[in-house]
Amino acid sequence: MLMADPAPLLPEVSGEDIDWVCGVMNLRAFDQPRREFLQARTTLDVSACPGSGKTTLIVAKLAIMARKWPHRTRGICVLSHTNAAREEIQHRLRGTVVGQQLLGYPHFIDTIHGFVNRFLALPWLNSNGYPSPTIDDGVTTAYRRGVLTNSEYWKIENFLGRKYTAFSKIQVRDRELRFGIEGKPFPAGPNAETFKLTKRAVETAAGAGYFCYDEMFIWANALLSDCPDVAAWLRRRFPLVIVDEMQDTSALQAGVLHAVFTRTSVDTVVQRVGDPNQAIFDGPRANSTDPDPFPDERGCLDIPNSFRFGPSIAALASPFAVTKVGTDGLCGVGPGEVGDAPVQCDHAVFIFPEDRTAGVLDAYGRHVLSIFSDDALAKRAVTAVGAVHQDAPGIDTADAHFPKTVPHYWSGYTAEIGRREPHPKSLVQYVRVAQAAVRDSRDLSPGVEKIAAGLVRLARRIGDGGQLRRRAATHRAVVEGLRAAPEATAAYRRLIRAFLIDWAPLDAETWNRRQADIISVARGLCETIRSPADANGFLTWDEDDASLKNSASTSPNDAGPNVYRVVDGERSVDIRLGSIHSVKGQTHLATMLLNTHWHDHSSKKMLPWLLGDKANANGAGSRDRDRLLQTYVAMTRPSHLVCLAIPRHAFGTGNAIDGYVKTLQSRGWRVADIIEGGAKWRT
Repeated sequence: MLMADPAPLLPEVSGEDIDWVCGVMNLRAFDQPRREFLQARTTLDVSACPGSGKTTLIVAKLAIMARKWPHRTRGICVLSHTNAAREEIQHRLRGTVVGQQLLGYPHFIDTIHGFVNRFLALPWLNSNGYPSPTIDDGVTTAYRRGVLTNSEYWKIENFLGRKYTAFSKIQVRDRELRFGIEGKPFPAGPNAETFKLTKRAVETAAGAGYFCYDEMFIWANALLSDCPDVAAWLRRRFPLVIVDEMQDTSALQAGVLHAVFTRTSVDTVVQRVGDPNQAIFDGPRANSTDPDPFPDERGCLDIPNSFRFGPSIAALASPFAVTKVGTDGLCGVGPGEVGDAPVQCDHAVFIFPEDRTAGVLDAYGRHVLSIFSDDALAKRAVTAVGAVHQDAPGIDTADAHFPKTVPHYWSGYTAEIGRREPHPKSLVQYVRVAQAAVRDSRDLSPGVEKIAAGLVRLARRIGDGGQLRRRAATHRAVVEGLRAAPEATAAYRRLIRAFLIDWAPLDAETWNRRQADIISVARGLCETIRSPADANGFLTWDEDDASLKNSASTSPNDAGPNVYRVVDGERSVDIRLGSIHSVKGQTHLATMLLNTHWHDHSSKKMLPWLLGDKANANGAGSRDRDRLLQTYVAMTRPSHLVCLAIPRHAFGTGNAIDGYVKTLQSRGWRVADIIEGGAKWRT
């Protein structure tokens, strides 16, 4: 691997520096691979397994760098894929006196989007006569819609609906303001009325300074093309660049990073950290030609040992890693103490009938209760996840695809809440997502922000949202927009209190009682009301949600949005359901991977890896590669217990299942059949 000359760039890190940061951050002693990263002064990639303390390692390096940083006008650039990752790094740095120095000039810690906007896209837009931009997908879509009459908008929306897409998916594709749908050309020619109407909406919004998030990469690339020296200036400004969660970067993001921070440059050290075996986002990029793939095949520092779980989970999950972890596979050196939870647990496979999922979650919950005390259960989440979690109307228990999706295991599951980044389709879904966010974080703020976003979206449906003044959909924007409307302000406060503090029952009757307050807030955010009827579908109680009609078991005592409660005698356990994508980066006490269907049943396609006949990417096509990545992510979430739910037909016909069961048992699994809703353990 080509390396940059480190001498004039980065301070040297000694063993004493590493001992110092361990003391300051109260860390265990670092092993050799982690010490190598802390001391590295050259461009390199780090492949860190799940639970390896990757973020802690990055913060430790940053603390050492801050203590010894020799430059006054040149800084460290730390980029992450998500706001959550960026906020975690910033939060941890605030916990150390030296780390706080990195939170201001000349250093820069933000998302890749934030970097692109500040240093590339906004300068190009400002220098080319565009007004101060508003960058927000929802706000921009609302502005484009406002350019059109109601009939013009619905003409486009109905046309795109027949093409299985929507007006909200329209994006600018190049600096000439040519537009398309999710990277593809607009599905109508330039002489079509829908094309002309869309062109007017897009160009008018751009002229007023409204853009979607990913459209900013167009202006970033325009600046790099028009002013190539900008990249050289940024490399001089930032001698050290650390990119977190590199495996999740999109093709757009990776392209700009490669263009600016060329890893063969002698004036910048680029250290990329991530895990290629957790690359479950932006799937097409993994199969495309990448100018700078991660990790670099010419050399990569591996961190294969996880503090999250012990050897048993590591051994079960290791075969599902697309890229072999280290030289000896995934290594578990945990788990850490979680109350009085036992270190060794009976990992289990639950085999259920082809046409019936009832009893799967209950059997899993009872198994969890048999292992863990209430003290341990209170300290860490118990979850059940699947690769597919969207509603599947028309799929019943007799269908060959059953169970296709997470709602087929519990009819109370709502797909939108289970997304990693929810995009609700109705206001009641916004409230459900808000309640789930408060429950998970035990913090009101994310729930308040989500309800505010739903009310802003409602205001922009019924009118101009004029009190928002180009602001994003936030609680602060709502409060300021309602400043001159005391009755609407009081209504807003009543809604927040009812749904997030008093936890009023979220049913059709309660929803109807809250309509007056909801409309009051929406009207208070508008200067003019355009079309109140546009809000009807968005405001309707979604009792007819398809996810509520699937044939599956139901919980007699729901514990909140997407939480299934299993009661066994006087004890109970709450199981959080969701998609695999939604739990990436999380640590659970116990996790169950649910079989779902995408081109085939996931457990059937993964069976050779489960039985030990295959390992890693050997013999895996592109779809199986995706399944391996998802399975690996799911199986490496728990610290103590991993379980699988597999339909009987995945094991073939006849008595073949008996041989498979013996193999599973020899590999460390307990196996139970779900019979009439209960678990019967095989010996």
